Amino acid sequence: MRFVFVLGFCLLACFQLPGESGSTVTVEYLEARSGEVYTCGCLFSSEQVSGGREAILAWQIQEGEYRETPLAGLKAVAVIVGDGNLGLNTSARRSVLYVTGESTPDQRQAVLDLLSRNYSQVLGEIMAVHPAAVSLWKDNGETHVRVGDDIVSVVLRATRFPEDAHKGASLWYGPFIPVEAPALATTLYHRFWGLDFRHQWWTNEPGITAYTGDFRLAD
Repeated sequence: MRFVFVLGFCLLACFQLPGESGSTVTVEYLEARSGEVYTCGCLFSSEQVSGGREAILAWQIQEGEYRETPLAGLKAVAVIVGDGNLGLNTSARRSVLYVTGESTPDQRQAVLDLLSRNYSQVLGEIMAVHPAAVSLWKDNGETHVRVGDDIVSVVLRATRFPEDAHKGASLWYGPFIPVEAPALATTLYHRFWGLDFRHQWWTNEPGITAYTGDFRLAD
């Protein structure tokens, strides 16, 4: 079965948390979900029914702390699976988190609290938090995300118009989290090979399934 991810890459996101003086965290952010973002109407219609049920979100924390727990240098990836298209807010969903393996239990708890507080509707029921090797890097115009031995693997690049687009394509989905001046990008490869959901997927078929942009979240 073919799954296509919408992948949004948001740089230097700042979380300003109410009632938490000094609890500001600067983050590199990734959002990914199945189903094309920019495509023709026929493909959109078919994926709206049978697709869009999987998502990957990733955070690379540049600096800051949460509730007096330092988080600079930590990375986290959330994998989400829904009962229906995640573009519908009514869709029930479950998720698992992977947090940098060298993190402490207190840091993993702080990351869990931070993300669940801000993204409870997106993440749904968080089933588990796993320490793991999490990497996010750029190389020759491509952005890579990896967890463990390819438990999660994503590669994207900037979209090239018109050659990347389907004939008659339109924009159908925005990112889960609003970003400033979002730019489309093309996913070259993505994979989830974990065991939490008894559900795995991968594809190396390029598609306009990604977003890049910056955002500032102030609760």
